[in-house]
Amino acid sequence: MHVIGSKGIFTGTVLILGILQLIESIAFSLPMSYFPNYALGLGATVASIGLFSSCFAVASAIMAPRIGNLSDKVGRKKIIVLGLIGDVIIGALTGLAPNWIWLLIIRILNGAVSAAAMLAAEALLMDSVTPSRWGEANGFVMSMGMVGRNIGPLFGGVVQSISFSSGFSLVDSYRIPYFVDSGMACIALLLVLWKIQNKTTIIKSNPGSPHGGMQREAFVDKVKLELSFSFKILLVCSFLDGMGMGFLMPIMSLFYIDKFGIEPVEIGLILSISGFVGLFASYLAGRLSDKKGRKPLIAVGSSLSCVSVFLLPLTGTITHAAGILSIRSLGFNIHMPAMRALRADISPPQARGRYFGLFMTAFTTGDVLSPLISAYLYDAYRFSNFQIAGFSFMGFSLPFFINSILGFISMTILLTFIKERVLSEESSRAK
Repeated sequence: MHVIGSKGIFTGTVLILGILQLIESIAFSLPMSYFPNYALGLGATVASIGLFSSCFAVASAIMAPRIGNLSDKVGRKKIIVLGLIGDVIIGALTGLAPNWIWLLIIRILNGAVSAAAMLAAEALLMDSVTPSRWGEANGFVMSMGMVGRNIGPLFGGVVQSISFSSGFSLVDSYRIPYFVDSGMACIALLLVLWKIQNKTTIIKSNPGSPHGGMQREAFVDKVKLELSFSFKILLVCSFLDGMGMGFLMPIMSLFYIDKFGIEPVEIGLILSISGFVGLFASYLAGRLSDKKGRKPLIAVGSSLSCVSVFLLPLTGTITHAAGILSIRSLGFNIHMPAMRALRADISPPQARGRYFGLFMTAFTTGDVLSPLISAYLYDAYRFSNFQIAGFSFMGFSLPFFINSILGFISMTILLTFIKERVLSEESSRAK
């Protein structure tokens, strides 16, 4: 496996990782338009919906550093394969859950294995591309993932709707897409086994840099975790980003049902269409972050996302909501490639898996508490009104406002304390 230099990124491993991200994202997002209804159909309460996200996040947070460290030692491919095997099994088990307790247990197992494939794949992507192309490579893979995430909800909603129309009970119609999920993970597994090699990666870096010129497996056990100031700041920002993400995940479909009274297939259509807006911004923003720096792109993307989330519950029509959600998607597509490249900038290549695992742990730790809080707030105030500065708001707006505030706090901390420097072709830009 060679490291791609300045000529381009669209060869070999990077293309395969992009396809892997596409398939995994479709499989992951299949149930987004109806999962709360599935849990409720198995006996869960609205207030308990957040448990499913939180337990998933706890298991993922615990396992991420261990998985990252293991990928540094035994190679990325082995960990990706194990993660995908877990996805195949867990997908089928989710569709077979007899009640909400078993569904919760399966979600915990899912969280334990979910970090393996994507965490090792992200580290492999950075292993395979020079630092001067990290933003571009992340932008490409993120674009492929966004295509999958946008197709998934609509695809899942259509599969569920067809299943229900074909004579399955409502609860059983929610089960069918999970078997499709399992099949998608199986395709990704076969693709990795066929195309990805598990060879030692030589990091093509500046020999004079503190991270450069060493072979990963030979040094992984000797690399100490040097918690630099920038690393600590990014850990804090990852935690806050996890808090912000977790507030919306368990309640988004409930929000659309309560506010607009629409069906899961319509929710999936809105999520898919709005997500495609600004899709190519991910790749372009990644390339631009390589040239102009990570922070400007993070600032623009975060601002768009935070403002749109604040405005979403205030919309009066489905069309307006879809438009606001499209702006949020645009901001996310601009923000994420630069953020992932910034994380790679400060992570030593010989321990990249461990560092990425710690970032994932920080993110999922924030993701643990927020679904519980948002589900409780949504259930408690969903049909209430409250006053702020003379304006009247529906109670279900509260989690969206909190999400927006957390995003602005995270962005402010990062822009204030992280310093960048533009270095050579082969070296990183953060310090």
